[in-house]
Amino acid sequence: MSDAAPIFSRKLMLGWIAGAVVIFAASLYLMGSKEYEGPESAGASTYSRSAIGHAGIFDVLQRLDIPVIKSLSNSMEKVGAGGVLVLAEPRASLRQDDLISKLKAERVLLVLPKWFGLPSDQHPGWVREVRERSTSDPSSVVGLVASRMEVVREDGPVLWTTNELDLRPDVVRPTQLMRGTGLRPVIAGDRGMLVGELIERNRRVLVLSDPDVIANHGLARQGNAALAVALIKRLRGANGTVVFDESIHGYTAPADNPFALLFRFPFVIATVQGLIAVGLLFWATMARFGAPQSVPPPLSAGRAGLLQNMAKLIEFTGHQQVMIRRYVEETLRHVARQLHAPRALAGDALVAWLKRVGGARGVSVDCASLLQQARELGAAGRRDQGSLVRLARETHRWQGEMLDGRTRHPRDH
Repeated sequence: MSDAAPIFSRKLMLGWIAGAVVIFAASLYLMGSKEYEGPESAGASTYSRSAIGHAGIFDVLQRLDIPVIKSLSNSMEKVGAGGVLVLAEPRASLRQDDLISKLKAERVLLVLPKWFGLPSDQHPGWVREVRERSTSDPSSVVGLVASRMEVVREDGPVLWTTNELDLRPDVVRPTQLMRGTGLRPVIAGDRGMLVGELIERNRRVLVLSDPDVIANHGLARQGNAALAVALIKRLRGANGTVVFDESIHGYTAPADNPFALLFRFPFVIATVQGLIAVGLLFWATMARFGAPQSVPPPLSAGRAGLLQNMAKLIEFTGHQQVMIRRYVEETLRHVARQLHAPRALAGDALVAWLKRVGGARGVSVDCASLLQQARELGAAGRRDQGSLVRLARETHRWQGEMLDGRTRHPRDH
C-alpha cells in the first residue's frame, strides 16, 4: 500500500550504512598494509625463524652481498640471467603441474622436505614439536626430476665417499638420502646420495635430499652454512639473483589494488552477497515499491448478493448436480402436499399419481421424466452447467403449471 510504514527507520538505515562503510575502509587498509598473504608459518619458509625455517640462510646470503629475494608470484620471471631458483621443501599438497613448471628454470636448487612442525602457543613463530614426514613426500618430489630415485632415512653414521665441494655436512639423524639412478652424485656416501645433479642442455638442477643443511637449526652446526652457500654459488652465474619461491608454501602476493580483491575468488562471493543485502535493505526502507495494490470490492448486501455468494460457493465445491437432484425431489413432494396427495403414496406410486393429475390439468411437462433426469445426473456425476439449468427451469415450470395452471405459466414465460 502507498501509506505503508517502512520496516526500518531512516536513522537506523543511515547508521547501518555508515558502520558498513567504516568497516569496509578498515578492511581495505589492513589488507593493503600486509606484506604478503598466506599462512602464519612457523614451517619451512624464509618467513619462518623457527628451527625448521629458512630465514637464516636468507640472512646469510644478504650479508654476503648476494642478491636474494623472496618471491610470492612469477618466480621464473624474477630469476633472470645467471640467477638461481630455490625450491626449498615444497608442500605435499602442491600440485605437481605447478612444481614441474618451476623445475624448468635454467638453474634450480631443489631441497626435499623432511620435517613438519606444530606451532607453539606460547612463542609465536616457534614450533613446539617437530615430526618426520613420510618418505613418500620427498620421494614424490625427487621423482619429478629423476623418476628412478627414492628417498631413504639412515639412523647410523654415513661415510662420505664422494664430495666435490670438500665441505663436510652435519645433519640431524636420521640422515635423509637418495638412492637410485638419474642424478650424478655431488655429495654421496656408502648409504646414499645427499646432493645430486641433473644437467640437460642449458638446464641444471641440484637436489639436496636433507634440508637440515639449510634449515635454521642446521646452520648452527659446523660446515652447514658454508655448504649451503657453496651449493648456491655452484649454480649461480655472475651477478645472478637468488630467488626463494615462497608460493610453494602457500604464500601469495597481495593485490596491487585492494579493490581488486572484491572481484577475486573467493572474495567475489562476499561482494555479491553484500550487494544483495544492500539492495534488500534499501527495498525494506522504502514506503512502497511499484504501483499500489487495488482494494478488493466490498461484499454486496441484500438477498440478491447472498444468493449470488451461495451460488458461487456451490459452484466452487462442485455439488451442483446434487443440489439440482434434491431440488427436483423436494419440488415433487411440495406439489404433492399442496394437492393433498394420499399419505400412503410414496416413490413411484406418488410419481404416477402426480403424472395422472398433471395429465388431467393439461401440464406440458412430465414429472417422471424430470425425476429420471435428476437421478441420472446424480449417478453419472455430470457437470454440464447447461443441462443442470434446463432441468431446474423445467422443474420450476412444472410446479407452476401444477399449482397455478398452465395459462399462468406458459412455455414462453
